[in-house]
Amino acid sequence: MAPEEAINAATLNGAYAMGIEKEYGSITKGKKANFIITKPVPSYNYLPYSFGENNIDTVVINGHIV
Repeated sequence: MAPEEAINAATLNGAYAMGIEKEYGSITKGKKANFIITKPVPSYNYLPYSFGENNIDTVVINGHIV
């Protein structure tokens, strides 16, 4: 699975499979703001090769930084 396919599977497709795509799964006005911000990485293609590294900088759950 390509990195972009894995991201879609974990976000858009995952929300759709659980029947919650109207509230979650993408960054869209009116949806719940649950997302992460990574530390600087060369591209999302880098992420599969960075297991064991903590690339997460910020976590936002329901619009609040945690």
